[in-house]
Amino acid sequence: MDEEITLEELGEKLDDPAVNADRVYIHWTAGHYGQRPEDYHINIDSDGGVYLTRPLWDTPNATWHRNSGSIAVTLDGCWDASIYKDGHCNFGSEPPTDEQIEALAQVLAVISNHTGIPIDSNYMMTHAEAAELDGYGPNTTCERWDLWTLPGSTDWGSGGDYVRGKALYYKQEWENE
Repeated sequence: MDEEITLEELGEKLDDPAVNADRVYIHWTAGHYGQRPEDYHINIDSDGGVYLTRPLWDTPNATWHRNSGSIAVTLDGCWDASIYKDGHCNFGSEPPTDEQIEALAQVLAVISNHTGIPIDSNYMMTHAEAAELDGYGPNTTCERWDLWTLPGSTDWGSGGDYVRGKALYYKQEWENE
């Protein structure tokens, strides 16, 4: 499955009663733009295109010990990215794009609108935030640091809050239409 979809089509798919999720985990693939692995439900490419790559009711294999009942969303890219204990991040030769971040925020807002999953750090978190809670994140082993921070950010650990803030903005804007 590798189908480009609109946000409206995503909403329709989320309305399927077989979709039984109560959490969202946000990733990057650590691969190339245009590669859309099926480990995740939703892939977002460098131009902001949204792709359904796994049925939303199917359990992903994306976040250690946290896959059941979750939706896995990923940004395609971050090939050759690296993180250093001093807080310096190298997002690699294919870093998250502005288009990806905007599309990610919109996808999270759509998921919240159609499933009722709250847009907060308890229910929608980056892989880095989940890894930090589980002992393999940026402040421990640095094994997973997906979206812990974003290009241009100077605040260590601010990536999840930034994306959730944008998602809340879109959700509110759409509710006011």
